Amino acid sequence: METSTERLRLRTEQLQRNQPLAWDVYDSAGRLLLRRGFVIERDAQIESLIERGLYVDTVSFRANPVASSATARRDPLRDWENIQAQLGLVLQTRAADGSLVLEVREMATLLMQLSERHADMVLAAIMLMDQRKYPIAHAVHSAAISNMIARRAGWGQDTRQSLVCAALSMNVGMLALQLQLCNQREPLSTHQREAVDLHPAQSCEILQQCGVDDADWLCAVHEHHEKPEGKGYPRRIAAPCEAAMILQTADIFAAKVSPRTHRKPMIASEATKIAYVELSDNGRNPFPGILVKDVGIYPPGTIVKLSNGEVGVVQKRGPAANTPVVAVLSNAHGVPMLKPVIRATAQDPNLKIIAVMARDKALIGLNFNQIWCPAV
Repeated sequence: METSTERLRLRTEQLQRNQPLAWDVYDSAGRLLLRRGFVIERDAQIESLIERGLYVDTVSFRANPVASSATARRDPLRDWENIQAQLGLVLQTRAADGSLVLEVREMATLLMQLSERHADMVLAAIMLMDQRKYPIAHAVHSAAISNMIARRAGWGQDTRQSLVCAALSMNVGMLALQLQLCNQREPLSTHQREAVDLHPAQSCEILQQCGVDDADWLCAVHEHHEKPEGKGYPRRIAAPCEAAMILQTADIFAAKVSPRTHRKPMIASEATKIAYVELSDNGRNPFPGILVKDVGIYPPGTIVKLSNGEVGVVQKRGPAANTPVVAVLSNAHGVPMLKPVIRATAQDPNLKIIAVMARDKALIGLNFNQIWCPAV
């Protein structure tokens, strides 16, 4: 626990469905499970959590003993974090009573809303926020980007929901291995390579056991590593479904730009270029091109240097791919700003981006809420 070693175990009656949590909640080892404001939507979730063992810092509980809708402010960033917390619980418990299907669909709906109404914040979160549970975070990243691509391609709501559900659950068959590989420096062993090759089919099998019968959802999961002309795996089919091609595009881009252990994130412009070159297959897969158009050359979260010497972070996409809105973090002399200064590069022909900088060298003064959630 961060604030006190004294903990109180929560009881069923202290958790309320459809009410935001009034406190951060931890497991028995003191690891954060759910943040204050997380909304538990189903009784089955409460039962599963109580069974696992939930603890709250005693000081926090005494200060706010009863949860109510007024105790926590709902905001896009909190919803983004809560989706990841909830997804981890759902995929780990793998309920076979049909609740997994409903809960993943509910998360997909919320994530679609976030990626449509707060797309710039979502892209910045993908690129900037450190991920302690990378396999779960990566699934959410891939799902959000998949929705952006499919929406720009003109896909309808229902079809996109199946795609987003597939992205959220595509690696359910290898979550433990994926976490292991995140912390592994040496090449994959033969056994690990075999497990990776088999995980699309294994994930499909698990999802079906949990009640998933959506053919589009299952097809996207089963084929998300297949490529045109049989260049992918595991079945080397010649024509994977379109949902699988979108998912693979988002999967690769998200993996390259988001931070993880032992590997620095790739600059977004390089990641989009690699995704385009590796996946387009001479036009057989149109979705990398759509990704480039939607994300842009300098997506939100990119650290840039302007022609006047200022350094900042891209706050949101602009009217053209090379003219984003930049929140300046330091002046031309390298002195941090007390408050970010917003530069709309499209409005000043003399103000151009001249360089993209590594994330870990230019984040002094970056306050995520201040730049992307100013109302909070």
